[in-house]
Amino acid sequence: MFPLAACQRAQSFNQRPAALPQDPLVQVYFNHSESSEYKESYRQQTRLGDNLEKQIVDAISQAKSTIDVAVQELRLPKVAQALVDREKAGVKVRIILENTYSRPWSGLTSAEVGKLDKREQERYNEVRKFIDINQDNQLSSTEINQRDALIILQNAKIPWIDDQADGSAGSSLMHHKFVIVDNRIVIITSANFTLSVNLTLAKLPKPFVDNTFTL
Repeated sequence: MFPLAACQRAQSFNQRPAALPQDPLVQVYFNHSESSEYKESYRQQTRLGDNLEKQIVDAISQAKSTIDVAVQELRLPKVAQALVDREKAGVKVRIILENTYSRPWSGLTSAEVGKLDKREQERYNEVRKFIDINQDNQLSSTEINQRDALIILQNAKIPWIDDQADGSAGSSLMHHKFVIVDNRIVIITSANFTLSVNLTLAKLPKPFVDNTFTL
């Protein structure tokens, strides 16, 4: 029950609610939250919610020895660049993607795009528009190198495998979405590493080992 007082002043809708307290070992962030706002770096838009890409990048940037990534789709260039930076610093980086999304979309030919179903064509157009920084409907090599996350990894010679790497047909639904940093920090999301993600950042109190991750 929520008791009401007749003389109580109505709360202003402009007043932002306080953020929920965070546990020191399990921290939770949301891309739709009225308790915080941030300015998106790509489109320079101020948005309600937590800057989830920054949370992922900050966790990756702490890596001292290993970073293991398993995600269906990786389209965030700042995440890709953070992985490149840590790999250059001597950190071992391992990546698994879903087969359907294991090729840079900026490299698809018009014939290949024409074979995509309606939903995938819409997603392709969304990614293409994101890469096309000056919005001239042409993808320059500079734009691709700055915005296509898989090209950023490819240029740095960071290998990745997909769910068909063992010669099988794959799972057809590889929906893993996690990052493990130094067997100590685990990031678990409810969506892929694209322009819209929901994120749980879990800091485990003891080492976490995943013996099933191979590359």
